[in-house]
Amino acid sequence: MSGIRPSPADRAREPSTALKVALGVVAFLGFAYSLLIATRPLLGALFVVWIAGFYLLWRFLHLAGRLVRAVERLADATEAPDGGPSGRGPGPDAGARDRDREREF
Repeated sequence: MSGIRPSPADRAREPSTALKVALGVVAFLGFAYSLLIATRPLLGALFVVWIAGFYLLWRFLHLAGRLVRAVERLADATEAPDGGPSGRGPGPDAGARDRDREREF
C-alpha cells in the first residue's frame, strides 16, 4: 500500500469497519421490517435517514473537535515564550516588563 498511514490516534477516532457494517445491517433490517411486516416503506426510509443522520453528526463532531485542537495548537505555538516556529513572541525581556507592571499596582 502506498501513501501515508494515519497515526494510531487518528485511527482511534475513525469508525471501525465492523461499526459501519453493523450500522448498515441495522438500517437494512429496519427497512426490511417496515417493508415486509409493517408494510410502511416510508417508515423504514425514515429510520435509515435517522441512522445516517446520526452517523454524519457523529463524524462532524469529531471533525469539529480536530479543528479546534488544531487551532489551539496554532495559538499555543504563536503565544509560546520562545516565539514558537515563527520566531515571533514577547521577547527575552518580557518577564522583566511583567514584573514591573505587577510592582506598579
